[in-house]
Amino acid sequence: MKKFISLLLAAVIASALFSGCSPADKEKEKTHTLYFKDSLKSKNVSAVFFNSDGGKKKKVRMKKISDDKNSFTFSCKGDISVYNMAYILYDNKKSEEFAFNKCVSGWYRADTYFLPYTEGEKINYFPETDDVTLDGFGCKKNVHIWKPDDYDASSEDPYAVIYLLDGHNLIAQEDTLNSYAAAPEQVRSMISQTDYKAIIVGIENLNGRDNELVPDIGVSKDEQMFGKQEYDSMDGSQFAQFIAGILVPYIRENYNVYTDALHTAISGTSLGGLEAFYITMQYPGIFGTVGAISPSFWEYDDAVWKKYLSDKTFDDESPFVYLYTGPGVPEGTEPGPDNLPKDTDPDVTCMYNRLRDMGYPADKVVLHFNEEGEHNGLYWRAVFPEFLNAMVFRKIEPLQQKSE
Repeated sequence: MKKFISLLLAAVIASALFSGCSPADKEKEKTHTLYFKDSLKSKNVSAVFFNSDGGKKKKVRMKKISDDKNSFTFSCKGDISVYNMAYILYDNKKSEEFAFNKCVSGWYRADTYFLPYTEGEKINYFPETDDVTLDGFGCKKNVHIWKPDDYDASSEDPYAVIYLLDGHNLIAQEDTLNSYAAAPEQVRSMISQTDYKAIIVGIENLNGRDNELVPDIGVSKDEQMFGKQEYDSMDGSQFAQFIAGILVPYIRENYNVYTDALHTAISGTSLGGLEAFYITMQYPGIFGTVGAISPSFWEYDDAVWKKYLSDKTFDDESPFVYLYTGPGVPEGTEPGPDNLPKDTDPDVTCMYNRLRDMGYPADKVVLHFNEEGEHNGLYWRAVFPEFLNAMVFRKIEPLQQKSE
């Protein structure tokens, strides 16, 4: 009898210990709710989830959960361990494709615009920012700092920092609805879904963009063709020093933020993606995540990149590298006036393979190749949440399944 009671008690204890690991709980961890706010009040709405790498796809009918005089709101669940992208079907029309993960709350169709939004919060695509001007290498740089509405300067829980190049396009441009913008709304969405608090620091790159976003790591292809150009601005290597040596210390001194690399990320697009990648490779002790979105890696050839990266140390402490791109010109052809590339590949895929061949940790670098992608802000806005997911969770599971 005592033996039976002991076995029964052990079973009860085991059941209590492992109750959090039931299949239902595991399934709950894998699913995430997607919201769709529709100002045109469609009647038949579905979400199509898909894996941009593996081709898996699933259509799910969205349920209307609320309505008001301005819009209907729908929701459904999707599996974030399988699908990294989605789009909405409404009244036989298809929305833009967008990233789907735990950092995404929802998307909002406002007339002709398709924008990120945070369910349950007031929409604001023109938020206020702290605007400062800092000196660096004889140049004055305008910087825009966005903080969440409930930012607490005295909180014991600091904020992560997201540095964004081309900051005037991301958080300070008047035509924010048409640009690669709405970054504050994307981060608000991330905070609401994950409780991972962050501020955004956007750095303007205007007149000197073609110089300060091109690091000096060797002879570029443009220099080979046109000779060395003179610019009235700091070059990309000096700009990196400005970010690491002037801007980052300023933010850490004046805002309630973490001071470690794990909570410090940087991202940019096109030349900004090139420079963000370079800054992270130069200062891995400062930046723990980089989003190189359609980066202009074509500025340098393979030999220059290999020489530059050869003295870098790649290990388990290396930053997480998120790469995104679309196709270039068809294979076997050269770019020209009548044969323009859609995006920055094959140079981005080459960089991904180069990093892997040089020993970069497989779990610290991921490539999202969009066959339909173009060198366009609307595509970059759609995948921005993948960069956020990389920063928060240090992985993008659906895109890393093949490499594991």
